Amino acid sequence: MNDLLKLPYEIQIVLVAGYLGYKLVTATKKAEHKTEDFLLQVLVFGTVGRVLSYLVARLVMTLGYWAPTTVVDTDYNSVAVISALSIAGSVGFAMLWRTHLDKAVKGVMSYLNIYHDDHETSALRSVTSAKARWSFIQVHLANGTILESLFKLAEQSGIPSRPIILNDDGIALYVTTIHPKEGESRECEQVTPSGETIITYVPRSEIKQIDIGWKK
Repeated sequence: MNDLLKLPYEIQIVLVAGYLGYKLVTATKKAEHKTEDFLLQVLVFGTVGRVLSYLVARLVMTLGYWAPTTVVDTDYNSVAVISALSIAGSVGFAMLWRTHLDKAVKGVMSYLNIYHDDHETSALRSVTSAKARWSFIQVHLANGTILESLFKLAEQSGIPSRPIILNDDGIALYVTTIHPKEGESRECEQVTPSGETIITYVPRSEIKQIDIGWKK
């Protein structure tokens, strides 16, 4: 850390802005990159943020206002302004990449028959990253029981979080119906008479299959 703080402010700004952009793009994806890949991505996002900060500063100057285009170590105003603009540029580019550019690049690659992989870390990530509205989910347990969550009913009960929490370690859902292996199905209440909301956590080892109902 001490060595990092000894670097010129210009480099520190690029690294900090790039790291924030990188973290935004990889958040929830649990991507594992090699050290050189991580550093290059940080530098790319940081450089984009720095370039955008320079362009914004030039634009402001053409309008007749003051704006720093270069970092002066003895001028903390220039450091603060360029830092803020670079971080905003890096984070903004990362948001644009994650929401639109990444999908556009994958579409072009697929159209050109270069590759058809969506480059997600797992099939589960591909499903959860798809732009679709989920309407219900059924979790098939190892013992044959099926837990169903109809999101419309769960949301109407005033739940304190999303209707479902899905991750690599398992799933948490507000059960609206239980379909046992034998016998009749029964509906469940998500809120107790005393006002507590009930959410059910199912570890990954107990899950045999998951069925999802979704629409565009």
